[in-house]
Amino acid sequence: MCIQELTNKIKESSKKKSHSERIALLKNAHIIDSEGYYSPNFFSTETVEKDRKSKFSINV
Repeated sequence: MCIQELTNKIKESSKKKSHSERIALLKNAHIIDSEGYYSPNFFSTETVEKDRKSKFSINV
């Protein structure tokens, strides 16, 4: 499969996921932490601090 085919396949499969499934995917990939905030593994300290100060976590 070429990159374009893989990209299209991923886009189509993501349309079928619920919000809860997307959140679980982000948590499993460690993009967001267990509290629903940005993970310091992928984001700068400044971004993580701003996210936590906003008090808006992405949780179900």
